[in-house]
Amino acid sequence: MWSVEGRQVIHRSGLAIEVIEGNFSQPMNLSISGGQGLPAPQLALMIREGIDFAANSKGAAPVISKPKRPILKLKK
Repeated sequence: MWSVEGRQVIHRSGLAIEVIEGNFSQPMNLSISGGQGLPAPQLALMIREGIDFAANSKGAAPVISKPKRPILKLKK
């Protein structure tokens, strides 16, 4: 039903979930496409199922987090 392709998990119905920030274990920002026509409760359950599948999958690529900006201190 689900397949993992890098940072995306795709359902056979066409629903695709991509992690923009974070990872599948702790997603911070998601991009979801292809869920048209599904009632909201069913879509929410499918999103949760897809994230859980990808978090437990060994094929999911980790998302590289953006480095923090350096703290600049000025001396007087």
